[in-house]
Amino acid sequence: MNRALFFRIFVCIAFLGMCLYSYLNVQNEITELRLCLPKLADEVRHLSEENTRLQYEIQEFESPENLMRISKSASFANLKYPTHQEVITLKQSSPLPRGQETQQEKSKHTPSVTFATGVGR
Repeated sequence: MNRALFFRIFVCIAFLGMCLYSYLNVQNEITELRLCLPKLADEVRHLSEENTRLQYEIQEFESPENLMRISKSASFANLKYPTHQEVITLKQSSPLPRGQETQQEKSKHTPSVTFATGVGR
């Protein structure tokens, strides 16, 4: 009987030790993640600032004043606005087969697609 009681106490202490080890392991993982959070928050803030800076640069580059200045440079001197004769307009067909169009869809304006060919006539 003395051995059975000793064995039960040993099993209980071993189980308690495993539970305590598991709890400490989880706490260590949580602490490690908490230590990584400030680094990640700083990286997110840095990326956000970089994104804002790049958006500003894109807006500056695409501004009408900058585009006009670029169009006057020698590297873009060969480009020109197409004339009326150089523009081809194609009618876009309906994606539905002929029999499935409703009356309302037939009355809508058919969209057109415009292409500039760059070839004078």
